[in-house]
Amino acid sequence: MREDRTAGAPTPVTVGRTGIWVGDLARALTWLGVDPDDGEKVGRVVTLLGLRGSVSDLEPAPEWRAAPAPEAEEERRAAPPASPRGADAAAPPNSAEPLPPTADGTAGPLPLLSPLTGESDIRSAWRFPALAERGDGPAEAEPAHHTLLPPNSETATLQTVLSRTVREGEIDTHRLLEEFATGRPLQNLPRLPVRTLRFGTQVLIDLGPGMEMFARDQDELVNRITVIVGRHATDVLYFAGSPLNYAGPGAGWTWRPYRPPAAGTRVLILSGFGCNLPGSGTAPTLWQEWQELTGLLRRSGCRPAALVPLPPDRFPAPLTSLMPVVSWDRSTTTVQAESRVP
Repeated sequence: MREDRTAGAPTPVTVGRTGIWVGDLARALTWLGVDPDDGEKVGRVVTLLGLRGSVSDLEPAPEWRAAPAPEAEEERRAAPPASPRGADAAAPPNSAEPLPPTADGTAGPLPLLSPLTGESDIRSAWRFPALAERGDGPAEAEPAHHTLLPPNSETATLQTVLSRTVREGEIDTHRLLEEFATGRPLQNLPRLPVRTLRFGTQVLIDLGPGMEMFARDQDELVNRITVIVGRHATDVLYFAGSPLNYAGPGAGWTWRPYRPPAAGTRVLILSGFGCNLPGSGTAPTLWQEWQELTGLLRRSGCRPAALVPLPPDRFPAPLTSLMPVVSWDRSTTTVQAESRVP
């Protein structure tokens, strides 16, 4: 048996085609007590074992490499490894070039793996990206925001709440016949009632603590009101608590005492009137201010109305006695709004 030149492990060497080893020949000669110099007897044993030729035909054993000394082995382990980034870096293991032999004719050491030098090497080796690259196109638009009213009937509901009823429609033939039957002279032709937006709209927006969660809904609703009524006929004022003392179109420090708009204007109030705040509800002094405000609007010929983000069963009684109130909710229909706002 002899050592393997590359791995250093003992490996049997085959001389014949029968799987008989040289060690088997040595063992047989020793067991039989045959003198190795007796060529005749040795030749017979070789023939019986199935080996080719005679002992003289066998290849002489090569001079095997001796195991390294312990001191040399310790020095080899203590030496720092060569940098893979240097000029003498080993070739990758998949290289087709054979390994260079050492000085004693044996195979050289196995090469070290060369690490990738950067992200560019990784991209070149990987054919398809793990995730699609982000494009340079325009960013996706933010989804449209729907107000609290039903989207399909929102325009019709707002037109009903913002308009006011006037008798300027077609001639009311039933009332005209009744007047003829009484024999009284007609002062004016009776006409059917219709709704109109020509008087304009003033929107009072509550910025108090109870309406902070509805800030975006208020802004979107003002945009829709501007489209329906017209920018020239829409006036927007902001307040906190009550607009009676301070209100204005800009920042809080610019607010002034409230003044009613022109006669006939619909005044729409977007507020929770303190009902959606934790506690006992709206203070009595605040209800007094709202009572003074609605009285001022009616004396000026204006029509107040309110959109409240509460269900109808939670409307406070003082509020419904002061002005028409419509629930600012998806359950509100145009028919309900028309029945509550004259």
